[in-house]
Amino acid sequence: MSDAAPPTGEELTAALARERAYESAKPRTREQIIEIRERISRDWQVAIQEGRAVPDASSFIRDVAASTSVTHEDRGDVRAFWSFRSQPEGSPAEVGHRFLAQACGETRNYQVLEDSPAGRQLDSYHLWSPEVKAMLVDDLGMTEAEAKALAPEVWSTVSRRYAEAAKGPVVVFAADIGEESVLGKDELPQLLAHERVGKEGVQFALPSPRHEHLPHDIDELIADDAVRCQVRMEDFDPEKTTPKDFAQKLGAIDVPEHRRAEHQAALARLMSADGYADLDAPPAASARSGPDRAHGFMQGVDIPAKVALPGPGRPSNHGVYNPVPELVPRAPGVER
Repeated sequence: MSDAAPPTGEELTAALARERAYESAKPRTREQIIEIRERISRDWQVAIQEGRAVPDASSFIRDVAASTSVTHEDRGDVRAFWSFRSQPEGSPAEVGHRFLAQACGETRNYQVLEDSPAGRQLDSYHLWSPEVKAMLVDDLGMTEAEAKALAPEVWSTVSRRYAEAAKGPVVVFAADIGEESVLGKDELPQLLAHERVGKEGVQFALPSPRHEHLPHDIDELIADDAVRCQVRMEDFDPEKTTPKDFAQKLGAIDVPEHRRAEHQAALARLMSADGYADLDAPPAASARSGPDRAHGFMQGVDIPAKVALPGPGRPSNHGVYNPVPELVPRAPGVER
């Protein structure tokens, strides 16, 4: 099996079960919040006994993100990264890509941040939870601003460290990549600059979604893994931007040598059009012979030309919770 092979039926089933278990374990009662407070306090005291400079709870949690191991000792070298959620082909329901990565991590021996010592510890603190944030203020002496900023900060820190620790090609579980996701702003920049990874070392386990406002040849170009890992799509609402805007973004991409002629042709086409309607229309759905690299992502979900794509918006937890465009309502706290 290729490192980036799509999830099997068994892996999809395991991922859905993991997500259900995660949702049911979220802290909701006062007793559960107290349990988290006690867990943080116990771990903090251990850190003090070990001589770590952690005078308050916030410095302790930051120290976990900055120094605890991001490698699962019993897993292999291939690291999995994720952002967002979807309903992959063969799945009976949508599933968070975090849980797909973890399910495949077990069966394929991937490293997954949430399964590493640092990821497990931070995950157990539920720092995204509003109730936990209130507890950090009321019981552990943080200011409201500090409690609000803590989760994005520590997950950004630990995610960059996780990416820096890559030893070779990596596997990504994602659809379109959000500019403000941890994958988009922290992990992929580290991986693209990494001497052992780079654009040729980023592989996607899930096919790219179809962007109906783009011609097939341009959509196929941005579905190429080495291009796809550099593209951030949510800035390009076809109702509010023009093909020339997209050309400027695409022109900054470092494309592989074998794609350069296609890249130049795509730029020329985009620059010559005043609106997406001026580009060649993609074939009608009824004319499709079957799924291909740009079609196999979600059954029955094509990105229509007149659906407004969201702008960068608020930073999400680990990744963009909803694909581009917004196909389902956001549900806070499912991803870091």
